[in-house]
Amino acid sequence: MSPHSTSRRASSAAIIAAVLATPLLTAVPALAAPCKGLTCNWSDKGGGGSGGTGGGGTGGNSGPVEPPPPEGLTANEAQGFVPVDNGGAPPPAAATTLDWVAVAKSSAVLPTPVVHTAPDGKTYVQVRTSLWVEGFDVVQTRPIGEPGQMMIQATARPSSVTWNMGETQKTCVTAGSKDGKTCHYTYKRSSAGQPGGKYEITATITWNVTWTCEGPACDPQQGDLGTMTMTSPPTPLVVSEIQTNTGQ
Repeated sequence: MSPHSTSRRASSAAIIAAVLATPLLTAVPALAAPCKGLTCNWSDKGGGGSGGTGGGGTGGNSGPVEPPPPEGLTANEAQGFVPVDNGGAPPPAAATTLDWVAVAKSSAVLPTPVVHTAPDGKTYVQVRTSLWVEGFDVVQTRPIGEPGQMMIQATARPSSVTWNMGETQKTCVTAGSKDGKTCHYTYKRSSAGQPGGKYEITATITWNVTWTCEGPACDPQQGDLGTMTMTSPPTPLVVSEIQTNTGQ
């Protein structure tokens, strides 16, 4: 064997031994963790690791990724809450015509009827008893509203009197009178069987109520508020039977 062949074999053996002694340095790329949620918030922001002494490298800096700015907003609007006007509660709405009408109706003071009969306090079966009341009057409220804009006034006009005579009811369309021409009643039974031996009669006046409005802001200008009533206190009335003397 020639000296050159021996030298080549020795060199090959040395190379093989060096390869076997060297660690496996093949780089395997790391598998990225799957994204969760709508976006991936992490990524490598730093540069590649710089090789350190002895083959050890320091990794690059990493950190959270800032979300993109909202579309359609300015830089100031994207920070915190959008400012809201806190100027306080809005002023109350102005009162309407119908609001003032309701106030006018509630301010109406109707008179309490006062009952009168003739004969007074005592009458008889089959005798015409005259009926009349005090308080059968037109009532108007004081004008209220907004001066220069609209002023509302309610008016109550009496339309009838309903009499509760104890044994029945009777309605008259006037206040009645002492002569009994417009309102009267004739009893059919005495009051002897009633508590205290008397009837307790009452009179209820019914008023038709309307309203009118004057001023440029009136809407509408008039209307009907229906009816209102007022009843008198009970008034005692004794009804007796006329005793006849036949001489027997």
